[in-house]
Amino acid sequence: KMTKLATAFVLCVWMIVGLQDRAWLQESPVAPLKQGTLLFAIPELRDPNFFQTVVLLINYERGGAMGLIINKPSKISLDEILPDLEEIQGQSLPVFFGGPVSRNRMTVLLRADKPPKEALKVFKDVYYTGSKEALAEMLKKRGSHNEVRVYAGYTGWAPGQLEHEISRGDWVVSHADADMIFSEDPDKIWPQIFKIQEQIEIRNPPSQPLPNIEHIHPSQA
Repeated sequence: KMTKLATAFVLCVWMIVGLQDRAWLQESPVAPLKQGTLLFAIPELRDPNFFQTVVLLINYERGGAMGLIINKPSKISLDEILPDLEEIQGQSLPVFFGGPVSRNRMTVLLRADKPPKEALKVFKDVYYTGSKEALAEMLKKRGSHNEVRVYAGYTGWAPGQLEHEISRGDWVVSHADADMIFSEDPDKIWPQIFKIQEQIEIRNPPSQPLPNIEHIHPSQA
């Protein structure tokens, strides 16, 4: 539980210090479990499928949950698996490892003010789809390659499974941010968070526990 508290506190500090110009700082970094939130795996989570991962929940309901790992790009490029898609030619787009379930299934995350009609909303201007046509439509837009992510596979939880993992302390739940999801350096998302945590833990001896993040607001930091 201390690791979970420390991680959540780190998310608060990271958002305040590094991202001060964003409106979402007015919200608490610790979010309720719902569609459009991020799950940060704690360092002790050693499941090879989720080691040092950050997962975006794209669907959450009584029947279970579905998400995409946003920080694990593969060495496979999109044109290798979709060579017939003309819009891909000349664009270097890696395929991300989205999760261990149905690895031959493609899911596209995109950011758009006017999304393709096949796309479903995750939060704000972030959408997801499994449509190759929607992917092609987005890639036709100039500069849109920075607003598209393609994932092979996804993460899935049966009813109550994710809630149990969170109560056990495996994940820290945080509000999602589109800039983080579409970061140009996805490999750095998880290490940056926990590098800050290590620094905080070193500066806070056991006799001085970390403050309760539930009572921390950005304006008080």
